[in-house]
Amino acid sequence: MSTAEPIGPDYAQLTEALSSADVDMSAAEAHGLLTGAIVSPSPPAPARLFFGTGDGFSSPGGRQLLAALEDAARETEYRLRGMEFGFEPMLPAEASLDQRVEALADWCRGFIYGIAAGGVRDPGALNGDAGEFLGDALQISEAETSPDESEEEQERDLAEIVEYVRIGVQLVYEELHGRPDPLSTDPGPE
Repeated sequence: MSTAEPIGPDYAQLTEALSSADVDMSAAEAHGLLTGAIVSPSPPAPARLFFGTGDGFSSPGGRQLLAALEDAARETEYRLRGMEFGFEPMLPAEASLDQRVEALADWCRGFIYGIAAGGVRDPGALNGDAGEFLGDALQISEAETSPDESEEEQERDLAEIVEYVRIGVQLVYEELHGRPDPLSTDPGPE
């Protein structure tokens, strides 16, 4: 029996859900926060991650946001667990270069917060490339465009950095959760 791939909200839908719940955060940062928590060993539920112990999710806008976050979490975890390496950070597709760079910085900032919320208190303790990536993600969270480079160069750089983030998140996930042996007959945890 095959399970359908979960579909989460797109950037515009998550932006609308955040706005309806009066959460002052970009969709990129929210997705980064959610992803950071998911890759962590003890991920908090989306309601706790975004609303703490309060009842912000009891309003209609809060319930809409919570549903969008739960859908995004299912899709993100599905993509991280898959053997196809289909994970992508949620960034606006139709935006200026400045807006996309700002969104990537927001996403990385959210990711760092999310991984801390999920229990990773010392990112430097992660082995090899995964630990190095977390340090790089912190630097990327401060990214901005440069007036000294052409837009074409910056577009190319942005594409390379987004790919690096995509692969880096996968490395952190595998470091903290392990990659199952594809030849194993053990289905793993249910």
